[in-house]
Amino acid sequence: MGCGGATPPRPVRTLGRWRPWCGRAVAAALLVAVSTVAEAQEQDDPYPIFTIDHLQTTMITMGPNFEAARRALRDEDYPFAKERFIRAREQLAITITFWRQNDRDDGVEWVREAITGLDEIDNLLSGETVDGDTAGTIAARVDRVCTSCHAVYRDTDPDTGAYRLKPGSID
Repeated sequence: MGCGGATPPRPVRTLGRWRPWCGRAVAAALLVAVSTVAEAQEQDDPYPIFTIDHLQTTMITMGPNFEAARRALRDEDYPFAKERFIRAREQLAITITFWRQNDRDDGVEWVREAITGLDEIDNLLSGETVDGDTAGTIAARVDRVCTSCHAVYRDTDPDTGAYRLKPGSID
């Protein structure tokens, strides 16, 4: 059998020898790979791109996860609370890209502080015994961090009533 299933142009009598047609196939594959990488590097947009729309979509789903987690915590449904807090953390963590792209150090710090709190809650909910009161206190602290960010960057659209980024808060 030849390189990549190709049939050799002539019989090969020894195994383990380099086959000339394999070299041509590898060279062609490398040429395609190099040209693809070169095209990708020519793009003007930096990677990763996290737009205002991405931020808004993430926040729309993150908020209900966080609130569901707090309700479950109050109801002492710790496994469900843990799941929702973990999901909220995942969603919040990716927003740091948006704040970095827009040179908003305060946004980066708020995300980091909230993630630290969500990690603390996860640790509390992962033990054999759960301290629901302490987890609730930390959740309230995370909520205050979110409120601080919202006070600076979140606004309500007067036409739709939906939350949005304050106009002019990001260049």
